[in-house]
Amino acid sequence: MSDTLPIIDAYAHVGLPRFQSVEHYQGVMQRNGIGQAVLCSFDSSPDFAPIHAAFSTDPQRFRGIGVPLGNDRAEMETAARAQLEAGFSALRLTESDLTERPWLLEMLAQHKRIAVVVGAVSSETCARILVDSLERHPELTVIGGHFAGMGSSPSLLASGPASALFAHPRFNVVFSRHGGFEPSALKAWSEAVLAKTGWSRLLWGSEAPVMFWRNETMASAIAWIDWLGPSAQERDQFLSGNTQRLYFAAPLAVALLHLPFDPAERARRIPAGLWANGLPVDQELAGRLVADWLAAGGEGRLGDHLQTVLARALPPLPTTKP
Repeated sequence: MSDTLPIIDAYAHVGLPRFQSVEHYQGVMQRNGIGQAVLCSFDSSPDFAPIHAAFSTDPQRFRGIGVPLGNDRAEMETAARAQLEAGFSALRLTESDLTERPWLLEMLAQHKRIAVVVGAVSSETCARILVDSLERHPELTVIGGHFAGMGSSPSLLASGPASALFAHPRFNVVFSRHGGFEPSALKAWSEAVLAKTGWSRLLWGSEAPVMFWRNETMASAIAWIDWLGPSAQERDQFLSGNTQRLYFAAPLAVALLHLPFDPAERARRIPAGLWANGLPVDQELAGRLVADWLAAGGEGRLGDHLQTVLARALPPLPTTKP
């Protein structure tokens, strides 16, 4: 926990049935000293209404990230514009969005909003698209999610499009998914990113409840940054100040959310990968498991709670008499 400022979570997934409810995440926040949060939707569980309600009723605490949805460009343009006009601060974009739908970046720039890009952000193709968009649209801000291309060689940041992207003053990086990568490789990549961005363009994100699927704790995700040896001021920038500046500094204009379709009808079904190397389950079961754990207090690890659920549900093994 930050010694001087409440923590701000720059990337928390909210939305049923896959993830957690806003109410359950508020409990996570209270137990872990998180004062504000940016709530992110997902294209397989586009539960926009609770996120919109959260930042509409409590704009001091919450901001929202939407996602592009639609069966064609016309639908997707209308839905994306509706989210931005309703007050969503950003859209979560994938590599496919960059390469197949670059007009989304133009729309975000027109609305002076943020592109939160996940996937191979540091690849030559994605980096070129983003640098070009940043140069052409001075109102655009880009945030690379999940360490912005973790898995690439740190040498990629020494020159070329990735180097230009990570050096750009309006490109920022969320350090999230901490436990999803091999520790030594993650540290090397993070050090290379830090050398390009400095502490002023790094943000902390929990990616809850996905982190719970890996049996991680919020405390370990918060303490992870100590590997890089930040000063107290740098730690506060990372855990609070930078996200405050990007998301919360300007007043939030909120309007009603008018979508051209029921978002659940455009959801893309993706299994929830519980526990890193196995146990892919239906996303609704993942959401129900997390909800049951959080309703019981959210203590310990999700894996421990799963044992409790299984012990409660499964019949005992038959005994073998000698």
